[in-house]
Amino acid sequence: MSLAPDRHPRCWWVLAWLIACTAWLLSAGAVLALISTGVTPPGVADWIMDVVTSAVYGGVVLMMLPRARHPVVWILALTALGCGASGLAAGYVALDGWPGQDLAIYLPFWAWVPGVYATVSVVPLLVVPGARHRWPAVALATVAIGAATVPSLTVVVPGLPPNPFGIDVEWWQSLMAALGLWPDRTVAALGACVWVWLLVRVRRTPAEERRGLTWLLAGHGAMVIALVAFLLPLSTDLMGAAVEVSGTLLLLAQLFLPAALLVLVLGQQLWGVDARVNRGVVWLMMTVVIALAYLALIGLAAQVLPDQSDVALALAVGLVGLGATPLRRLVQRRVDRLVYGTGPDPARLLSRADSEGGYDIDSLAAGLCRSLRLADVHILVSREGEPASASGAVGGDDVVLTLTSRGTDVGVLIARPRPGERLDRRTIAMLTEVAGLVGMTIDLMQSVQALSAARRRMTGIRHEERRMLRRDLHDGLGPALAGIRLGLIAARGMRDPRASEEMLDALERELTQQGEEVRRLSRSLVPLALDDGDLASALATLAERFTADGLVVRAAVADDVMLEASVQVAVYQMASEALLNVRRHAQATRCDVVLRQRADGHVVFSVSDDGIGMAEDRVDGIGLRSMRERAQELGGALRVSSGSAAGTGSRIELRLPPSATEAGSGPGSAEDLGLPARESPSRAGQQ
Repeated sequence: MSLAPDRHPRCWWVLAWLIACTAWLLSAGAVLALISTGVTPPGVADWIMDVVTSAVYGGVVLMMLPRARHPVVWILALTALGCGASGLAAGYVALDGWPGQDLAIYLPFWAWVPGVYATVSVVPLLVVPGARHRWPAVALATVAIGAATVPSLTVVVPGLPPNPFGIDVEWWQSLMAALGLWPDRTVAALGACVWVWLLVRVRRTPAEERRGLTWLLAGHGAMVIALVAFLLPLSTDLMGAAVEVSGTLLLLAQLFLPAALLVLVLGQQLWGVDARVNRGVVWLMMTVVIALAYLALIGLAAQVLPDQSDVALALAVGLVGLGATPLRRLVQRRVDRLVYGTGPDPARLLSRADSEGGYDIDSLAAGLCRSLRLADVHILVSREGEPASASGAVGGDDVVLTLTSRGTDVGVLIARPRPGERLDRRTIAMLTEVAGLVGMTIDLMQSVQALSAARRRMTGIRHEERRMLRRDLHDGLGPALAGIRLGLIAARGMRDPRASEEMLDALERELTQQGEEVRRLSRSLVPLALDDGDLASALATLAERFTADGLVVRAAVADDVMLEASVQVAVYQMASEALLNVRRHAQATRCDVVLRQRADGHVVFSVSDDGIGMAEDRVDGIGLRSMRERAQELGGALRVSSGSAAGTGSRIELRLPPSATEAGSGPGSAEDLGLPARESPSRAGQQ
C-alpha cells in the first residue's frame, strides 16, 4: 500500500502560522490587558467568547489552511482575528496613553460581526456535502452581513472619541438609524432557516454517513439561539441577562463547531492530525463540562445547605469526581465517532452491496466505495490460476490489498481516495478487515459460477453419453441381433444338416462376440469393482482389457491413496477414455497408468505412453474435452504434454486437491514413503 508524501506548499504553512499566531497573540493580549488594568469588560460572557473563539479558531485555521483552501477556512480566519481584536479592545482602551485607542473603542462594535454572522448563516451551506441551490442563499446572507457590518463600522457615538471609519453625515446617520437591527435580524432569520434545512438533511442522511453533521447541527443551533437572544427587543433590565446568555451559548457552540468543521472540510485529509484533533476535542469538552457541572452543583448545594459551605463544596467535588470517568468514556466515544466515523461492520458493507445490486464484482466495489466514502474502488479478479496484476492501474495515493481465500490469491483490491485527500489509518484498517471478507466473497462467487457451469456441462456430458450408448446399441448390437435372427431363420430352412450345423456354429460365435460387447459397454459405465470401492482392481482389469496387439498396459495404484466414490468413478472413466485414445492413435508399445499421492496431499493420476505423441496444432476432441470437464468438476487441473522426439509419446496428468481424498488417507505417495504399489502387468498374447 502507498501513501502520498506531504505536498502542501510552504507558503500556505507560513500563512497559516501567521494567522494562528496573530489570533493567539490577540487572545493572550486580551487576557494580559485585562489583568494589568483590572477592568471588568461590559459583557463578561461575550469577552470570554471572543478570547476562546480567537484561540480555538486560530488552531483550526492552522490545521485547515495548508490542507484545503475551502471558503470556510477564510471565514474562520476572519472570525478568529475579529473576535481576538474585539476581546483585546476591552482591556486596551483602559491603558493610559497607548496609541490607537480611538480605533480600539469602536472595535467591539463591528470586528466580530462579519466572521460570526457568516458562521451563522453561510458556513453550513458551504460544508454540507451535496447541498444544491446554495449560492442564492449564500449571496443573500452576504448582503445581509454587509448591511449589518457597515452601520457598526461607520457609527458615530456622541461623547466618545471620533471613529476613524465614522461617517458624520446627517443623511447617512439617519439611514443607518432607520435600518436599525433589521440586517442583524435578517441574518438571524437566515441562520434559523439554515438550521431547519440542516436538521432535515441530518434526518434524511443514513446514520453511518452523518459524520460531523450532528455536531454541526448542535453547534449551529447554539449560535442561532445566541444571536436571536442578543437581538431580541428587550427592556433595559433584561438586556444585560440576554447578553450574558448569548455569550454563554456562543461559548458552548465552540465545543461542537470547530471539530465538526475540521471533519467536514478536511475529510480524509485529517490523516496525520486525527489523534491531535481527537485529544484536543476531548480535553476541551471535558474541561468545559466539568467546570459547568461543578459550578451548577456548587450553586445547587448552596441553595440546599445555605449554612454549610464546606459540606456543599465537598459534595460538589465528590459528585464531579464520581461522574468524571463515565463522562470521559461517553465523550471519548462521541469524539471517536466524529473524528474516525462510525466504522461500519464489514459484513454490513457486503450485505449493503448485496442489497444494492446483488453479489457481482461491480456492485460489490460500488458498495464499498459508497460506504467508505472513496473516489473509486477496483476489484481485479484472478483468472484460471493467473494472479491479478494491479500494475498500471495504481496511483500515488491508492491503497492496494491482495485478496486471499483458503490460502490462494483470488484478486486485488485497489482503493482510491477522493481528489486532494489521503486515506487515514482508520479507513486503511477497515479496508484491510474488509479485504478478507471480499476475498471469501469472490471465492464463493467463483465457486457458484463454476458449479453452475459444471451443472451445464454435466447435462451436456450425460446427453453425449446417452447418445453414444444409443449409437453403440443401434449401430452395433441392434444389427448384430437382427443378423443372428435372420441366420436362425435361414438355418431352420436348410435341408442340409451339415450346412445347418455350420450356420449355427457361426451364429453362436457371433452371439458370444456380442455378449462380450455388451459386457464391455457395462464395464465402461461403472465396473463391478468400483461398487466395492476397489479402484486398483478396476484399473487393473481395464489395463488387461486394453493389453493387445503389441500394447502392454501397466496399472499402479499406491496403497495410501483413498478417494471418494464419485472421484473413483471419474478417474476410472478418464482412464478408460485415455487408454482408448492410446490404442487408437498413439501407435505405442507401452502405457503406464499411475495413481499416487504427493507429500503435500495432492493426488496425481497420469497416463503416459511411448507412442508417436500429439501434434502441436491439435484440436481437442470429445474425449479430451470430456476429461478436462471432469477435472474441473473435481476441482483439479488436467495437463496434456507431448514429446517432440519419436518414442517419447504423450502424457495426461490429473492433479486433484487434498479435498478429493477421504479423511484418514496417507500424507504421501507410495514412492515418497517407500511403500509397495499394486501392479498388474499384462502382455500381448496373455488374454
